[in-house]
Amino acid sequence: MKNTIKILTRTVVIALIIMGMAACNPKPTSIRGISVSIQPQKYIVEQLMGDTIPINVLIPKGSSPATYAPSPSQIKSLSESTLYLRIGHIGFEEAWIPRIKEINPHLKIEDTSTGISYIRGEDHYHGDHVHKGGIDPHIWTSPKTMITVIKNTQEALTTAFPQNKENIIENGKALLNKVSQLDEKYAHTLETVQKRRFYIFHPAYTYLARDYGLQQISIEDKGKEPSAQWLRQLIDKGKEQETQAIFIQEEFDQRNAEIISNELNIPIVKVNPLSEDWFTEMNLLLGKLEKNLR
Repeated sequence: MKNTIKILTRTVVIALIIMGMAACNPKPTSIRGISVSIQPQKYIVEQLMGDTIPINVLIPKGSSPATYAPSPSQIKSLSESTLYLRIGHIGFEEAWIPRIKEINPHLKIEDTSTGISYIRGEDHYHGDHVHKGGIDPHIWTSPKTMITVIKNTQEALTTAFPQNKENIIENGKALLNKVSQLDEKYAHTLETVQKRRFYIFHPAYTYLARDYGLQQISIEDKGKEPSAQWLRQLIDKGKEQETQAIFIQEEFDQRNAEIISNELNIPIVKVNPLSEDWFTEMNLLLGKLEKNLR
């Protein structure tokens, strides 16, 4: 109840800010910054542009991209941005982009997921939001799909900041080469693992599992806390199919994972798909997959 009141209070404050900014109908001025949805996008922009421009990350460390509501200070930074790079279909974007357009009608918004072959399934409900059309939004957690995100980001940045075009293109070549090598490393390494199934609390690695021949099993039940019956099914299937590990993100409660871990005698492995240092995190993840899927 307290959390609901807190969210409602923040929403009211933000609504007042929106009304004030919309009434002023600001016009584009000098370049002030870029806004992105999640920390891994900050990594891409920094790799492409260095420290030449401020980057406003709307979803901070430890927060859920499905349900987070931006703070008034973030809304202010967004209102001063030249460009907003959305990651595609996370709940935050579905809920807030219409309001963002009200805040800054001159803001250029680019979808960096364009061209990716989406994974679709049942709708996933998170709080009061739903992933529209059943599209899994976690495109940044696979090196293969991240290559497309990088290309889209590079194109958006060269269009928005033509004075930096040559630098962005050169940096883009280096970054794409680096991530392409990581993609090849994933493919080569994961070809050799004996077990290909893993449990995870929130299914953040759907694209990675598709791209490298793994099977991700979600402890969440259609985006909701698992029932006792669902946990029992996971435990029984885990025993039958010799599931080797449970992965869990830092922003989620560990208790249900611990129940399965104790029953199956398998490790809980901490992962951080929203890490700002995306490249380091993806290398660490590969090592964890190799170790726990032998």
